[in-house]
Amino acid sequence: MKTNWLPCLLLSGQLLFCAESRADSLFSSLLPQPHSISISERKGGLHPDSIIGFHLKKGTEIPFNQSYFPNRHFTDIQSGVILLEKDNSISHKEGYQISLSGRVIKIKGKSHAGILYGVQTLMQLVQNAREQGVNLPDFEITDTPDSDYRGIHIDLKHHLDKKEYMYQLLDKMAYYKLNAIILEVEDKLKYERYPSIGAPHAWSISEWKEWSEYAHKLNIEVSPLIQGIGHADYILKHPEFHALREDHNSDWVCCPSNEKYYDVQFSLYKDAIQATPHGKYVHIGGDEVGTLGICPTCKEKKKSILEHQLGWLKRVSDYVVKQGRTPIFWDDMVFKQVGLYDVILDTENPEKMDSVWNANLPLLNKHKKQFPKQVVYMRWQYGNADRKGNKMALKWYNDQGLKVMGATAAQTTYAMMPLGNGNVHNIRTFQKAHLEVPVTGVLCTAWDDASPLSDTYWKGFIAHAQFGWNISIPMENREFDDRYRIREFGNDIAGLPDFRKELESSFALWETGLLDEGVRRGMWRTGGKYTLMSLPETEPGKWSEKYAQRIEEAEKQINRHFALQQLLQKYRQKATRNTYSLQVFQSINAFTGYTGQLLLALSAYDQERDIYSLNNLKACVKDFGRIRKNLETVYAETRLLNQPEGYVLPMNHHSHLSIRTANTDWMFLFELDFIKQLEQFILKEEQQIALH
Repeated sequence: MKTNWLPCLLLSGQLLFCAESRADSLFSSLLPQPHSISISERKGGLHPDSIIGFHLKKGTEIPFNQSYFPNRHFTDIQSGVILLEKDNSISHKEGYQISLSGRVIKIKGKSHAGILYGVQTLMQLVQNAREQGVNLPDFEITDTPDSDYRGIHIDLKHHLDKKEYMYQLLDKMAYYKLNAIILEVEDKLKYERYPSIGAPHAWSISEWKEWSEYAHKLNIEVSPLIQGIGHADYILKHPEFHALREDHNSDWVCCPSNEKYYDVQFSLYKDAIQATPHGKYVHIGGDEVGTLGICPTCKEKKKSILEHQLGWLKRVSDYVVKQGRTPIFWDDMVFKQVGLYDVILDTENPEKMDSVWNANLPLLNKHKKQFPKQVVYMRWQYGNADRKGNKMALKWYNDQGLKVMGATAAQTTYAMMPLGNGNVHNIRTFQKAHLEVPVTGVLCTAWDDASPLSDTYWKGFIAHAQFGWNISIPMENREFDDRYRIREFGNDIAGLPDFRKELESSFALWETGLLDEGVRRGMWRTGGKYTLMSLPETEPGKWSEKYAQRIEEAEKQINRHFALQQLLQKYRQKATRNTYSLQVFQSINAFTGYTGQLLLALSAYDQERDIYSLNNLKACVKDFGRIRKNLETVYAETRLLNQPEGYVLPMNHHSHLSIRTANTDWMFLFELDFIKQLEQFILKEEQQIALH
């Protein structure tokens, strides 16, 4: 961020530094970045330890769960107090102003939410001042969000985090000014009307209600996502609901012509609404429904797949509206059924984009009157959303007078952790598209298909917080990366290089290094099938020659692995917060680095064929148990690792990695299979060496 040595001015969207250069670093790591900051050139300011408590103007209260500042009330205004005041002149309900002058901090908000966010920004500033050992200068911040809806998606399809961690997540959301959750609860709710659908370890309605109340006090609105017509395996896997299947041989899709199905679906909605008392929406899903219209009852109606889907949408959305909620619907199948899927995802040939759109638009328009007006249509684009096709779809909704919401992603199908630097660039692009084409808001999804630990995709959530709050002031990737690392781990790590990109660079070998065919993430591409790489045969060195390129990459990975090991240890030594996240990244580095170690040990034996190299390989194989235990120990601090006794596995229609086994074996899928073969190979080689 540039430093301007000019008289102190307050300009919208600019930060003019008029004090010593150290003031620069106090304000240059705030997330989200405030819209307007002015720093006084006057000497003085306030030592962070001199803050003594709060003075409350009429109608204000100390924000819920605020524990960073002394929780003391003062009836008079004096040095070191934080004065909280409501101010109707502030334009936005979540807007706030902070000023420090005469050793008194004033925080004004239009509402309780604005005051809450002002306190969060002050907390970040005081964290910086303490960690840098400087006073807060006199300053003024004026700030309002660019987007009203800054929601994240919590997907609990295949896992459940520990309760304490779920509450900590809400505190962290408030810290970054995120204000909504779409909770894909599936079978992690103990449904009272159909109890068999809830998993044995599911939370009760009252437990979810208590969590939602906690969120509400932090200005976070929680709405449930209850999948229905598709993604219904959590219902249809149970024998008592087999009759509701569209395809008797699949637990994926419910029959929209079966009246008993609606009895079940509406009951699930009712319980979920009860569990989220302050929710505005019910997300009804509706995506990836590939087998509509094939059961005898549906065939008799002689409707198209799109007509079946829109008929279902009208039926369920009418029910949701009667319950006082607004339905949200994934819109991908609508465009897919009229031949516009590749256009809206910008995967169509750019030269054919307009012609394909114009050729198929009449079919879409033919059905436009069947689109329920009360629904919010969620247009997801997890890549670059600021491109032509996505904006064409958004504009179509606006032209029809339909409400549309965007969805980006912090995590799609990546295994172990999201790649692409947390998908920061693509998350920014949906907010850029939002500037051009109006949307109701943007949701940041985080899919559980491969179930990385939640800490690994917070970078994407924080990017969503930044660009949802402030997209009008440009921020380059490098600046965001620097701010992210300071906010997450403290000012003392500012001089350390970024570890994430180096960690991501080792994933290519880890994901497919033990395979001849197959993938670890996005297993739907291969239907979950894979082929392990071959093992050495009789001729020494032949195997190493066959996999020479992979061995070369393994050598590079090992160097990165040990360098990262040292760097992450430095982070942990210097970090002032979120050390658990660093521990997670350390355990991931140890695990992904194991692939290179194993390949090099195997290559050494392939070439040497002696007892020393065989024992080294044997030790490397044995070391996997330690690495696995370490990863599971770290994960178990925040997550319930194994599915509980009595849990019914679904048929896994989409070949999701994280539901292949009821225990944690799915996390080590390729390693376990490869090591099993290696152990047999080592035993045979030991016998051969003994004979000679």
